[in-house]
Amino acid sequence: MAKVLVVDDDPVTRNLVRAILAKDGHEIVMCDGALAAIEVLSLQDFDVIVTDIIMPEHDGFELIQAARNLRPHAQIIVLSAVDEKVPAHMTAAVFERLGVTRVISKPINPGLLASEVLAAHVIG
Repeated sequence: MAKVLVVDDDPVTRNLVRAILAKDGHEIVMCDGALAAIEVLSLQDFDVIVTDIIMPEHDGFELIQAARNLRPHAQIIVLSAVDEKVPAHMTAAVFERLGVTRVISKPINPGLLASEVLAAHVIG
């Protein structure tokens, strides 16, 4: 199975994602923000990165850019609640330029997340 980095400032979301992915036997490392995740990425390789976008201090866009430099082969899945801070028309273009594999809207659909992580692992 895949080695997955899960990044979200909300502990409930992190634990939900861990529970969903653990059922499929993925190895999961969790971080509560972009800076911690960038540090982990500098030390460890991952098949898939699952990240939130809106986080305090440093956002998911910064994390994605760092991941592209540190681990360019990693597949990136964004969990996002599109709102006034991140309008839908902007995110699609930005995510495509950054090489994001998939964007999944919150609230999280467990079956969709599980299948997208599996598909991303196969792609990578």
